[in-house]
Amino acid sequence: EALRKIRADNAVKCLVLRVNSPGGSVTSSEAILEELKILEKPIICSMSNAAASGGYYIATSCEKIFANPTTSTGSIGVFGVKFDASKWAKDYGIRTDYYPHGSHAASLNPFVPLTPGSKENISRMTVGFYDYFKSIVATSRSMSVDEVEQVAQGRVWTGEQAKEVGLVDRLGGLDSAISFAKSSHTKSESVDVEYWPRKRGFWDLISGKESFAGIISEAASLVKNPSNENDSIVHLFNEMSELKFAERPHFMLTIDEKTALDLILRGE
Repeated sequence: EALRKIRADNAVKCLVLRVNSPGGSVTSSEAILEELKILEKPIICSMSNAAASGGYYIATSCEKIFANPTTSTGSIGVFGVKFDASKWAKDYGIRTDYYPHGSHAASLNPFVPLTPGSKENISRMTVGFYDYFKSIVATSRSMSVDEVEQVAQGRVWTGEQAKEVGLVDRLGGLDSAISFAKSSHTKSESVDVEYWPRKRGFWDLISGKESFAGIISEAASLVKNPSNENDSIVHLFNEMSELKFAERPHFMLTIDEKTALDLILRGE
């Protein structure tokens, strides 16, 4: 959401992307990278304590990469996991039915045993993802795939080592990255620097949809004007299950969510 707002803001001349992640979900990394690709603004990467695996993956969209000497980065690699619970299910009398549309469609089904064929299929998929990761790095860093292979294979590098092998451009912290962005993409270094996501003000916290009052108000509206009773209840439970306001320590609730829900449904 923040990246989309930045893309639509013509006043933003350059983005300094602060990365502090040891990696994680392939889907999340890919989603962030695709958003960065269509940003249509210069992007400078500033690596924090860690920018490895998926963290390095999204950094490939940047024209310059800054890292601290002790940053943990690299970890260019992919691994696949097959959870096989077929024996456990059989021991406890659990059975499942499935209707695969291909010979390997159920390869990742935990209740399907790992066969030589499915093992080969999972290995092929993993290698395919790994080759794609290397190609992204090769294009970004102006390296051949063979050169990337020499520094990949899941190995983790310090920022200083990463600079030596060509995975990082310069050593420096966030201030260095911001200074470079100013000198390279603005007419004057006297420019405003905004930090995203923007800090939420007090009014945003108490009046927004994520606030307790916002959720209760929407819940009451659903109960009073339901287009479909079942859909309304499902939507209500989804809203109540998020409860993002509860993550903020400055909120103190005097009523628990279940009690509040019961009161709303009873119309009290």
